[in-house]
Amino acid sequence: MKILQEAVEATWHFTSFAELKGVVRRPSAPTEIILLLHGLGERGKRIYRKLLPVLPSTALVIAPNAPFPLERAKEGRMDYGHSWYFYDKLENRYFVTQDLAKYWLRDLLLLENTAKLPVTIIGFSQGGYLAPLVGMEIPETRLVIGLACEFRSNLLASLPQFPLSAVHGEADTVVKAEASRTELALLVERGIDATFHLVVGTGHEISPGMARTVKDILEAHATRGL
Repeated sequence: MKILQEAVEATWHFTSFAELKGVVRRPSAPTEIILLLHGLGERGKRIYRKLLPVLPSTALVIAPNAPFPLERAKEGRMDYGHSWYFYDKLENRYFVTQDLAKYWLRDLLLLENTAKLPVTIIGFSQGGYLAPLVGMEIPETRLVIGLACEFRSNLLASLPQFPLSAVHGEADTVVKAEASRTELALLVERGIDATFHLVVGTGHEISPGMARTVKDILEAHATRGL
C-alpha cells in the first residue's frame, strides 16, 4: 500500500511519427488555405460537405480527421468518429489537452503551405474551441471562425494577431448562444478583434443559414483586406 501512495503521476513529451487523414480540395492555383475542424465524434468529410459550397473556389480546402478515434454503433455495425481532445466534465479538467492536435495541425500546414498563403481556420463545436489555439501556432493565420462553440478566454494567454468571428445558432441547446457571447465579450475587453453572429432558427448544427453567414464573413474579410 505504501508503494501506491508514493506513486507520482508523470507526463512525457516527445516527438513521434504521426498521421492524419481527411479530405482536401486542390485548385490549380490556390490563393489561400482554409482549414476545417469538425465537431466531436465526426469526420472532416462532414464539415467539408456542409461548407464547401460557400467557400472561395480558389481556396485550398483541408478537412482532416481528428487524431483520436471514437467507436460508435451505426446501422447495426461499428463505425468511427473522431475527437480532437478529451475534457472530463466531472473533474473539470482535460484528460487529453488540445496540445497534440494543435501541433499536428501546425505541422500539417507546414507541409501544405510552402507558399505561405493566408490561412483561415473554421471549426465547428469541439473544432471551434480548438480553432484559435491552432491559429496561434500558424503565422499565416488571417481569420478564425468558430461555429457553435465558445472561444475560451482563459485558454488564450496572449492576444491573437487575427480576428475572431463566432457564429451561433439561436436554438442551440448544447452550447448556449449566451455563453458564447459572454466569452467573446471578455476577449473584446482585452482588445481582441472579435465579432458575434446569431443565426435564427438554428440549433447545434451547420445549417444552411449558418453556412451563408460563414460566406458573408469570408467575403467581408476579403473586402477589408483589399
